[in-house]
Amino acid sequence: MPDFRCAAVILAAGASTRLGQPKQLVRINGESLLRRTARLALEAGCSPVHVVLGYEAERMCPELADLTINANQSVHIVVNQNWNEGMGASLRSGMEALRNQQPHPDAVLVLVCDQPPLTADHLRELLTQHATAGHKPAAGGSSETNASSRTITASLYAGRFGVPAVFSARLFPALLASQGDRGARDLIRAHAAEVQAIPWPPGELDLDSPEDLTAIER
Repeated sequence: MPDFRCAAVILAAGASTRLGQPKQLVRINGESLLRRTARLALEAGCSPVHVVLGYEAERMCPELADLTINANQSVHIVVNQNWNEGMGASLRSGMEALRNQQPHPDAVLVLVCDQPPLTADHLRELLTQHATAGHKPAAGGSSETNASSRTITASLYAGRFGVPAVFSARLFPALLASQGDRGARDLIRAHAAEVQAIPWPPGELDLDSPEDLTAIER
């Protein structure tokens, strides 16, 4: 994917009220979920990686200190002062930061930080399949952009599409207009005919309740 540029927006601004503690700071093998998610996005090749914080942002920032791969791949912290409006507000904050990026990316990978089974390999597959879907052989054998190609490459688990998901630049305005608490999922549903699915059964395991945390620790 030498010509495919994908940024990342990690939504990590919530208060984790159901869990009873900030899920961003839950540690897996000694590493917080917040830092782990940002690190995996970097390892998958995303640049830059925008991490949207909100609740107790000052407490979260140290988890991302010195997290970089090289001069071209680094983490940028975005603080969403309106985080309590829901994930839509955090997605808008991340996309507003992305809008100022030069050169403009071809796509954005949207992630959350409460998916302990996440791996860099799954993220790489999403990016690779998305980049591949954007081009097809032309009649003369050359490669040309496919205007009718899939604009979303989403993870498939629990019988539905979800994040992590890659969105083509054509959908950036729609992401900037996100509202409510569902964020990217509503956009995926609205563009269901344009979604390329990547099966990811482990995605069923997320972190919302104390029972989830107990299952993960086991």
